[in-house]
Amino acid sequence: MPRYYFHFSDGKRQFTDAVGFELGGIAAARMHAKQQVHEIKAAMCHPQIQDLSGWSLTAVDADGRTVCDLDFSLRPLRVREDL
Repeated sequence: MPRYYFHFSDGKRQFTDAVGFELGGIAAARMHAKQQVHEIKAAMCHPQIQDLSGWSLTAVDADGRTVCDLDFSLRPLRVREDL
């Protein structure tokens, strides 16, 4: 099963996923990316963290190729169609 890595950024810093997840393919990786964004947004509901506009998630495959790039409103910033 392919392994995918899910990196987060707050617009200033990168939070790197060094472990990743084994998933059934690109569609599963994209679904997992959306779930990760939902979970992080729920965890960051503290009143001092109100602006998540700079936050994004980038999912990459084991070769470092970007599978999808989402902002925290779940709008695709970039999606690779050729994978």
